[in-house]
Amino acid sequence: MPEIKKHIAIAGGGWAGLACAVELSLIGHQVTVLESAKQLGGRARRVAFGDQAVDNGQHVLIGAYRNTLALLKRLDLTVDELLHRSKLNLHLQYCDGKEFNLRSPNLLAPLNLLAALLSAKGFTLVDKWHALGFGLRLFTYSLSVDDDISVAELLHRHHQTRNNITALWEPICLASLNTPIEEASARIFIRVLYDTFCRGSSDSDLIVPKTDLGAILPDPAVDFIELHGGNVHLSQRATELVIEQRHISAIKTEDKTISADHVVLALPPHACIPLIKSHPALHDVAYNLSAFTYNPIVTAYLRYKSSIRPDRSMQGLLGTTAQWVIDRSISGQAGLLTVVISGPGKHMQLENDELAGHIQNELHKCFPHWPRAEEVMIIREKRATFSSRVNIDLLRPTNKTAIQGLWLCGDYTATGYPATIESAVISGKTTAELIHRSISN
Repeated sequence: MPEIKKHIAIAGGGWAGLACAVELSLIGHQVTVLESAKQLGGRARRVAFGDQAVDNGQHVLIGAYRNTLALLKRLDLTVDELLHRSKLNLHLQYCDGKEFNLRSPNLLAPLNLLAALLSAKGFTLVDKWHALGFGLRLFTYSLSVDDDISVAELLHRHHQTRNNITALWEPICLASLNTPIEEASARIFIRVLYDTFCRGSSDSDLIVPKTDLGAILPDPAVDFIELHGGNVHLSQRATELVIEQRHISAIKTEDKTISADHVVLALPPHACIPLIKSHPALHDVAYNLSAFTYNPIVTAYLRYKSSIRPDRSMQGLLGTTAQWVIDRSISGQAGLLTVVISGPGKHMQLENDELAGHIQNELHKCFPHWPRAEEVMIIREKRATFSSRVNIDLLRPTNKTAIQGLWLCGDYTATGYPATIESAVISGKTTAELIHRSISN
């Protein structure tokens, strides 16, 4: 328990805000979470598809998400019952049948990466030689915040072949950074690759939720926060900050003013700007946040007869609009498939019916034995993530602001990671630790 118990108001009930709230509640502070929507989870939340619960986007975690996994254990959840974990085994194919496969063996890092590259299928000896050289450099290679380049330039400098780029590095970049390689930050990409392949053999494991995301964090987090004396309020949009002499004293919603010793803005950058732009001490932060750009993610849920099941639980496609096909049988939803399309593209100009038909035509071309889906639902998150573009780290703020008691929290803050669940959880945990430290001092 802290020596002094403080009241912290957190605007935003996404994964960053909830992670922060759980940490502060565990320490012993009183927490009030304000969420503008009718449900928690932010950009990783539960949605309905007929009588089934799915997510607003198919999320795949990796073993390197140590902070996220630790948070679930802190909530006393049985992780194995919520998440399906397997060794990295990436299958990617063109519709003409040409296939690539990267499988991580059960070896210590970095032997697992080296063995995976050496045994990769579909790649020539020249491909493997250059991939190995790049993989070895990951252990010592880094870029300073002022020397960032694009992932495309990074791969060019390290002599990556066309196969390596199109069938390995580009799919990984799009899946993890949600940003095309011509724009993506090499600095962030290197961090992702290092943490995935260079720290421990289990960090490259693929982790797929067995249930909807709401049951993994938002629901247990609410129970935890309320059990520890906190409160969670839905449909409460933050409208104004009460700041006097560079010190936060309250936050306002449409119908109430909530006094607080500390206020955490666990909101995306575009939602923070209206709250901070009128305060001179926060002008620089507001200016930087206004320079953020965003990339979409489209998720298509396709319902088939329960007897339809792909040969693999996760299949990458090359040369198509559809990028990944994931079998929801892992989640106990036999016959339900998810198609993921990361990043911008011409598909964003199609109406939902057109896009659904286009995706089905691609699947029929790649898997001609599959029937047409009985039902398709398209979910578009137009601002799914901030663009992890070159030099974005120059704009990302720290959690502490120039206003005493006011904090920023979210995947966009200076975590070093792209816009992922892990980045959100890291930011939430860091914010809570900084708040408690400031109170203790």
